Amino acid sequence: MRFPATYLLATISLLSAALPARGQSATALLDTAIARMGGESAARGVKRARFEMMTQWQRTSFDTGPYADQPVYESHSDLRDYELGAWRNTRRFNNGRTTMEIVDVVRDGVAIRRSPGGPGGVASPSVAAPGAWVPLNIAYVDEWREQRATAPERLLMAAREAHDLHALSDTIVGGAPHARVSATVDGFRTTLLLRRSTGFLRAVRFRTAEPNDFGLVPWGNMDVEIWYGGWRKQPDGLVYPFQWDVRRVGAPYKRMTVLAATFNQPAMPDSFVVSDSLRAAYLDSSTLPMHEVPLDSARIVETRFASFNTPGAPVGAVKLGDRWMLLETGQAPSSAERAMKWLTKMDANARMAGALVTMPATGNGGVPWLAMHDVRVHAAPGAKPYMDAVLRGHGAPSTNVTRVSRGTWLRVGGDSLWLEPMDLPDLPGALVAYAPSLEWVYSAAAANPLQLDLILARAREKGWRVSRFGSARGAMSPLPPAQQLSRGPTQ
Repeated sequence: MRFPATYLLATISLLSAALPARGQSATALLDTAIARMGGESAARGVKRARFEMMTQWQRTSFDTGPYADQPVYESHSDLRDYELGAWRNTRRFNNGRTTMEIVDVVRDGVAIRRSPGGPGGVASPSVAAPGAWVPLNIAYVDEWREQRATAPERLLMAAREAHDLHALSDTIVGGAPHARVSATVDGFRTTLLLRRSTGFLRAVRFRTAEPNDFGLVPWGNMDVEIWYGGWRKQPDGLVYPFQWDVRRVGAPYKRMTVLAATFNQPAMPDSFVVSDSLRAAYLDSSTLPMHEVPLDSARIVETRFASFNTPGAPVGAVKLGDRWMLLETGQAPSSAERAMKWLTKMDANARMAGALVTMPATGNGGVPWLAMHDVRVHAAPGAKPYMDAVLRGHGAPSTNVTRVSRGTWLRVGGDSLWLEPMDLPDLPGALVAYAPSLEWVYSAAAANPLQLDLILARAREKGWRVSRFGSARGAMSPLPPAQQLSRGPTQ
């Protein structure tokens, strides 16, 4: 086929215009993105920022159905002083009846909190009066480091100045071409995505672990993405994104919507004050991971049940014959390790039979340690994507993890344990365990009264004799007489 000369000239012209865009250096790509934010002067000029925000915390779920995230909402005032390296986050939670406010401050590698009163849980070891300042876990220092590194104006400037900055091949997002550049920013090996058609920053990706964070430690090394949108021009010329969407391990984690932003407003002198006494208290009590809690409250109940009663630990264990079966695995590899050592210390003649994972949900970071120490893990069918992500993040094999896809008997220490998959509301693919010799039924989900009712209804259908149950709140609790089940038809 022959083409007119004018057509060929137009085509060559278009190609020559497109090639330099695809051949741009990483520096040129970032220069364009910085210009889109209002220019280098505007970006560098951000010394302080105050954001009024709404954060939508999303439950990590691998369910492909829409809206499986069951969000929790938090309004907060986020005050940052980049010159001081300080962060003050005033957080407000509304449960429909009351609003609780807490204030977190991070400065110079120290984190403190103005307590709402009472015990601080895993975030703070202190029991405090309302309004008292207490030390806050090191995980919040880690969080501030990540927030500072991924603030868009700082991200672009730091990547621009990184010694290892280089361009990667383009990618397609939502059908549109995006340039990619790579650079190390504050220790994070990051990939920035820049939309080709506009030059604006679209997202940043990096891989990291959160070994101090109670909720994130199970994942080990995970992929993190932050997507930026809702760009608005400020009076001083700065163009800033008002929507930040965060994904971890390939699933939504939280949506952060900026309702109002003020830049370079003078901060109150006491906004970031950390007293010497609080600094000393932080260094004395808060530099260990949130889940590193001693098993001081653990106990043996009726010789056959172990309850750990400790945040981050497995629920407990049940003894069948001469062997212990661990109930859930704890938040981190060290959680499972501590639980196993405690059982060995309390019952030196017993052996471990394995572990149960009954919830298709986050947690169970102890699975990698068990898998690498040849302890068989019997997992709910719906837990597979969670287990896969946890094992992958810790570089552990999956050979010792069994997915229980149908009802089955386990012979344990001369006794028997029935494992039954069961779909529960919002928890498809859960697992229920039943030990006839103990008249005991267990699922972590049974902590929810609705789920317990449904589990007992299944037990009644099966003809199980049940006088006690276990849940995420404890390995064994007696059932009220009205709920106890006598034997019906055989299994």
